[in-house]
Order: sequence, then C-alpha cells, then structure tokens
Amino acid sequence: MLDKLKDNLASIAALVAAIVAIGGGFVKYGEITTKLSQIESSQGVDLTPVESKITETKSDLIKQIDELKTELDSIRSGISKNKSANNDVNTKAQVNEKEIQLLKLQIQEIQIKSKNPLGG
Repeated sequence: MLDKLKDNLASIAALVAAIVAIGGGFVKYGEITTKLSQIESSQGVDLTPVESKITETKSDLIKQIDELKTELDSIRSGISKNKSANNDVNTKAQVNEKEIQLLKLQIQEIQIKSKNPLGG
C-alpha cells in the first residue's frame, strides 16, 4: 500500500510539474505577445538619425556633382578656346604657305627677267 501511495504521489507530483511547466509556457507566451503588440503599436525603431545621415550624404553628393559640373564646363570652355586657337593657327599657316609660294614665283620671275638681256 505504501508503494501505491508513493506511486500516486509521484504521479501527482509529475502532473503538478507538467501543469506548472505548461502554465509557465503560457505565461511566457503572453509576455512575448504583449511585447510584440507594444512594438507593433509603437513606431518601432527610430530611423531619424539614419534618415538625417542619408540626407546629409545626399546633399554632399549633390554638392560634389555640382562642383564637377562646374569643372567640366570650365574644361569644355578651354577645349573650345583651344580648338579656336588651333583653327586660327592652321589658317595663318595656310596663308603663310600661299605667301611663300607667291614669293617663290616672284623670285623666279625676277630671275627670268634678269637673265633676259631684252627684259627690263
């Protein structure tokens, strides 16, 4: 009979332990559910510092792009001036070449006149 009583007490203790464990699980589940509800109802994570950093970075990039555009415009202006100057030099070189040809022809003409005893 004592063995039966021990077995019954052990069974009752095991049942109580199981009920306590299940109850503890429900309590923990309730705590987790409450925390999740609080997080969902609030705005969650404050992204203001990240958003302000993104805004700062964006404005820095826009400023850098504007500076690069200014430099590029300056370079384009310089290229345009160089092309114009190059065209002027080419034109002057062509004019000089034609003048040299004219002078050579005039020299030949003078040489031919000087060889001709009847020429002036």
